[in-house]
Amino acid sequence: MTATKFEIAVLGPLGTYTHEAAFKGFGTDATYAEQASIADVFHALSPNLPLGVIPQENSIFGTVVETYDLLRTSQSAFIRGEIVLKVEHCLLVKKGVQLHQIQKVLSHEQALGQCRDFLSKMLPKAKTVKTKSTAAAAQELLENPPNCAAICSSICAQLLPELEILFTAVQNERSNFTRFYVIAHSQHESIPRTLTYEMKALLRISSNSAGILDTPSNVMSRLISQNILIRRIDRRPSLDSIPFSSIYFLEVYADVQQQPGLSFESWTEEIDAAASKMGVTDRTVSVLGIW
Repeated sequence: MTATKFEIAVLGPLGTYTHEAAFKGFGTDATYAEQASIADVFHALSPNLPLGVIPQENSIFGTVVETYDLLRTSQSAFIRGEIVLKVEHCLLVKKGVQLHQIQKVLSHEQALGQCRDFLSKMLPKAKTVKTKSTAAAAQELLENPPNCAAICSSICAQLLPELEILFTAVQNERSNFTRFYVIAHSQHESIPRTLTYEMKALLRISSNSAGILDTPSNVMSRLISQNILIRRIDRRPSLDSIPFSSIYFLEVYADVQQQPGLSFESWTEEIDAAASKMGVTDRTVSVLGIW
């Protein structure tokens, strides 16, 4: 680590869970460049802004489809790490507002869904209003009448002193986590090792013909034979002209018990070699991340 701060692109204004996750991973060693969408985080990557943090999966609502749709065609963004954040939603109001005064609740669609039980029990008559992010809900709360509330992270109350927390942990599930990918401008971009090596990788597999892609069967067996284990498989529709053709994403990890001396450098070599061997005439295998 050098003393020079580096810049990271994050989704939304300060106070979003993506910003909170990025801060968890990099803290005050970084500055944070706000982006309006996940796509903007991808597009912002450059030699001058080499890193970004994007949501990949929520433990309740599942895969973040927009992230995988962008990875479907990505040629440059490369995953270099992951950050797991426990999500705890809070109900924020303007200072002095009480529960019985609330007639409208603002938040991101996903957060509203994650707090459905609390809203049904405590605010059954309140109207819900979708916003582009939880942080945006807190900002919009300042511009609304005092009969409104926002569901967002507790950090928003610190960033906006006009607001206060009325209830904490209002989500349905107490075990609510979101995993984020740390993406880089290129595979060879240096990254501060505030993150630990996970010995994981992400492969993208697509068909080069109108035939049925033999994923995951043949690919899985070949990976396992090389002590590369599959953590998850995701599928998105291909953008080609063939109806119902697919692109598969395989997140894999090293069997470290079988390779106790495995280094990150040798893991990288294993993944690159495996992808090269799996790529055949009717199949393209791309390495989208190693971390």
